[in-house]
Amino acid sequence: MPIDPETVALFRYTVIAEAANSRLRPRQRGHLVRVLAARAHRHPDGTWVRVSRNTLDRWLRAYRERGLEGLRPGKRSDSGTVRRHPELFELAAALRRELPARSAAQIADIIAMRHGVRIASRTIREQLAKRGLQRANLGSPPPAYGRYEAARPNERWIGDFLVGPWVPHPRRAGSRRARLFLLVDDHSRLLVHGRWVFEENARSAQSVLRAAIARRGLPESLYLDNGAPFAAAALERSCAVLGIHLVHSRPYRP
Repeated sequence: MPIDPETVALFRYTVIAEAANSRLRPRQRGHLVRVLAARAHRHPDGTWVRVSRNTLDRWLRAYRERGLEGLRPGKRSDSGTVRRHPELFELAAALRRELPARSAAQIADIIAMRHGVRIASRTIREQLAKRGLQRANLGSPPPAYGRYEAARPNERWIGDFLVGPWVPHPRRAGSRRARLFLLVDDHSRLLVHGRWVFEENARSAQSVLRAAIARRGLPESLYLDNGAPFAAAALERSCAVLGIHLVHSRPYRP
């Protein structure tokens, strides 16, 4: 089932959001685009993909010119070739690196679902072989973890729900477990804003974010986990419109 254009546009924004920062100089932006091109990104269909530098530059131009609307995908032709659609073979390579056991036929199906372009499995197999990406040649590198800290205030806010005490509910009988949604500036450790709530939902998260922005201005990025309150489309769209890079931590990774 094809992914709707709005979801694709939001995904593309999350990929380029760091490089779309107006504070960056051209040389800084160029370096960051190279870093983003080497990084795996989680696609809306659940797979991890890499995006070529040329495609990232094209998305950045489109976002500067037309905002989120410029990132919506256009229609493609029904067939593709190496010459006409080189980015699709970069996607094929990323899909093979992500899961070496994935067959050329499965990769062809994913590309057709995402982009509406049907490529022969044999062509994909040949292109992967030219890149040395045969399934027998690939292994899985061990994961690496590290510490980090933002370089300046408002560069990155981190948010999460914290479990609080049982308290009487103001509108219902009995007690409920209270939750504290808190936003912290990663550079200064300032508690940007927080609010006690009874429900962990997107409305609570957006309410706290709105109040935090009113008090402290716009953050460059917002780092959250993959919980349902933070994976809501409304929050993704709000961040895309405001130019905030919304980052979700990868499941089961610190």
